[in-house]
Amino acid sequence: MAEQGEEAQRPWGRVAPAAVRPAGRPASEPPLVAELPALVTSVPAEGLLHGAVRVEGLSHGWVRPWRVLPAQQRSLTSCMAWYPGIFRQMAACTSGITLEFETDSSHVAVEVRLDAEPRATRNVLAGVDGAGEPLAHDGLSVDVDGRHRKPVMPTSAEGILPEARGDVLLVDLTRSCRSRAGGLQPLPGMGPARHVRVWLPCLRGCELGRVSGDGTFIRPIAPRDTMLVLGDSLSQGFCADDPARAWPSVVAPRLGLDLVNQSIGAQVFQPTALAGAEVMGLAPKLVVVALGANYRYGRCSERVVGREIADFLMRVDGLWGDSPLVVLVPATEGREAVSGSCYERVPGLIVAAASRVRRRRVSEGRPALLVSQMPALPASCLADEDGHPTAKGNARVVDLVMDELEKLDCRCLAELGEFGRCGACRHKATANRHGSRKAGERGGHADESHADDEAPFAPGSLMELPFE
Repeated sequence: MAEQGEEAQRPWGRVAPAAVRPAGRPASEPPLVAELPALVTSVPAEGLLHGAVRVEGLSHGWVRPWRVLPAQQRSLTSCMAWYPGIFRQMAACTSGITLEFETDSSHVAVEVRLDAEPRATRNVLAGVDGAGEPLAHDGLSVDVDGRHRKPVMPTSAEGILPEARGDVLLVDLTRSCRSRAGGLQPLPGMGPARHVRVWLPCLRGCELGRVSGDGTFIRPIAPRDTMLVLGDSLSQGFCADDPARAWPSVVAPRLGLDLVNQSIGAQVFQPTALAGAEVMGLAPKLVVVALGANYRYGRCSERVVGREIADFLMRVDGLWGDSPLVVLVPATEGREAVSGSCYERVPGLIVAAASRVRRRRVSEGRPALLVSQMPALPASCLADEDGHPTAKGNARVVDLVMDELEKLDCRCLAELGEFGRCGACRHKATANRHGSRKAGERGGHADESHADDEAPFAPGSLMELPFE
């Protein structure tokens, strides 16, 4: 598709003047640096990364993690892209990339240098903040033994790591333990081993140095199987206000998978964006495509868009045909498109293109392809008029995706291309957080036995699909 003028047509709705945004809110309970023991254990951050498809080496041992390959980046910034300037900025963002390790340290410091907030991101968030003071909508958040902590920005290394060549994220791993132990703090290196996951920012890129602690070890977590997400700003994490709260960042850990999130703000179905993707060497346990919402912002031909969608899904199928594929269709209700856009036809074009890929998979006995409709979220779950979901809205999407993934266990979806005909699938009438579902609703079978109706969708069930 011909390149659009970046200034004339922006996929962000209301565009406010770029503002200088604050570095972020300080941690709510910063530890006293004067009481911080010596950080005697140190390892390169590179060995702790999850979700990066490549790592660029920099000087003095620093690295920059990437979620796209160089060939993909060139395609995203070429004349084949709708918004090459925006895509160049978004490709550098570290959405879905984490540092994950075990340590017996009481405190951990991560050396990090954050990129400036991209201009396109500032425009979106300025529209969210309105006339009020700009707020920090991103940062680095941390999970310690499964307990989540709100995102913060790194602070000066002065007094913590004087030799650091950037800022540091300082994490007090004993914060949740002291209250349970009557305020007592275990000596460094003598406490229990803790599992730590640091979520890197989803709306900007960063560079990493070393991870240091005051214990005796910092041990990497082995890579897991992968969930690959190809989407736009809704999947990248815009307006979730926490890189760990974007719906892909919640779904992947629930499935016991690592996340590779190649969602790019403003992206549409661009087949060339997958250029060179075969050298990633990924064999994902699950591939999710969540594109199409941004066609509402530009003039586009139904014939051209239909061809792009078909080519993109065929390309995905050619690259990862041995993986289950879920295609999420955007909700178009209440979304007014610009004049000359074929946006209202996009859902039908996606369904038609996915059907052709599904027929090919069924005929060749390969894993199932599932098409699911994204929910039309209420205004209370949206951050702006452009439809970016808040953390609450992302939680709604998580519920939908987790419910829909149960259908991949249906044998007839893989063998016949239709869900629910086998009578043996596990997607039955169950009670969930949204209330009871009657048999027959959302594909449930009214004549099925309900002996295991209450069985939850267990992480790892994607590994036991009947086509394997």
